[in-house]
Amino acid sequence: MKNNIKIFTTGIFLLTLILGFAGCKDYLNAPPIDAITKGDALKDEAGVDAVMTAAYKKLNDNVLGGKYQVISELMGDNIQGNLLNGDFGEFYGRKSSVFGTYKKDFYLDTYQSIYRANTVLENLNVTAGRHDNLEGQALFIRALSHFISVRLFAQPYGYTPDNSHLGVPLKLSTEIKPGVRATVKQVYDQIIADLKIAETKLPGDNDGYATSWAAKALLARVYFSMNDFTNAYSYSNAVISSGKFQFESDYSKRFSLGLSTEAIFSMVNAPNTYDAGGELRGQFRSDFNLPTLRFTPATYALVNNSSDIRKVWFDVVKYPGEIPTTKYNKDRFSVPVLHLTEMKLIRAESAAELNNNLTIAVGDINDILNRAYAGTRNIPANSSAALIKTNVRLQRSIEMIAEGDRLYEIKRIGAKGENVDRRGAVWNCPGLVLQFPQEEITSDKNFIRNPEGGCN
Repeated sequence: MKNNIKIFTTGIFLLTLILGFAGCKDYLNAPPIDAITKGDALKDEAGVDAVMTAAYKKLNDNVLGGKYQVISELMGDNIQGNLLNGDFGEFYGRKSSVFGTYKKDFYLDTYQSIYRANTVLENLNVTAGRHDNLEGQALFIRALSHFISVRLFAQPYGYTPDNSHLGVPLKLSTEIKPGVRATVKQVYDQIIADLKIAETKLPGDNDGYATSWAAKALLARVYFSMNDFTNAYSYSNAVISSGKFQFESDYSKRFSLGLSTEAIFSMVNAPNTYDAGGELRGQFRSDFNLPTLRFTPATYALVNNSSDIRKVWFDVVKYPGEIPTTKYNKDRFSVPVLHLTEMKLIRAESAAELNNNLTIAVGDINDILNRAYAGTRNIPANSSAALIKTNVRLQRSIEMIAEGDRLYEIKRIGAKGENVDRRGAVWNCPGLVLQFPQEEITSDKNFIRNPEGGCN
């Protein structure tokens, strides 16, 4: 690779190692900013651990701290974006080009996190006491980063019968070589392989880092995105049944400073040191000024009834004619990447698709309905699979608003043969896939770019 996407050079590695740190308690302890060599940095477990925390930081700062959610929301069908221009206008217009700093930086940061994870995996020989823990964390971050990338830069799983359509570059080492797109099947197979090892290597509790439960929850999400409902049910059920996480009755705690009992894996916020969710506040926060990103009347209509208390997620008074969200109207919060509400949504819909364990599915959806409607609404205990699926899809579209989920539901459900995009697009149109940055495309004359042309 070359130019700004040259992410596998020693110079960039050393700079990001010196400046980077992440995790939970280790958020507070960045490596000192002084002269350091790669050999010194990786000579012992402490050095390898610093690289691991730097991998978390890259995801936290510029990917899951908001850019991933922002891009995904813009390409979905919740945002009122007809007046947007620049990079955001391209995302919203579903006509992504090879240019654009916002996308380029997002792509770079995602693959830098993979590079750092691979660096850890290649230096485990000096990690005696925490070998398995660090291996599991590195595999988790590598899998999560590849998953983030393949969902945005490739057509979904199921686009072709054998998933031989092109995915994204698979980076499994720190070797410097041009980007070559693996197939979607190859990418998903690697993601699953990494996570299955990670779930055996990671502990059940890990001081804010990825745990074995985070690996299982991410596997549930990955299998669900593949419409593999048997495995999606199994993994979401394992997480829910573990008793490690409790369903919240208070909406305000999902985005808070470590107060949520639902959080399975989060971007942690360390006051005065690390600021998770800065891009979410920057684009969505509405208590001081009208934010860049607002929502459509159709999105607000999902909660606009007298009994749905989730209306508090929108402010329809302060800015007449505009509908911003209040979800990120806080100075500081942790960003839940995987949480129990999503696990319940996955388990319920998977059960409905399998037409099995329907009683459990009813319980899951009623937990969400009872919370949303203050105990005034639920579905019958003997509800059919079809009724469960209808309800769970609706509740998912509400619960996950502004969290970057809706785009992937449009694509996942589309791969099953249903077009559900409220903007009228076909699920597999070129515009629902991001174009690769110019710097990646020019890294190899044989690199195959995505088709362009929007979703008309």
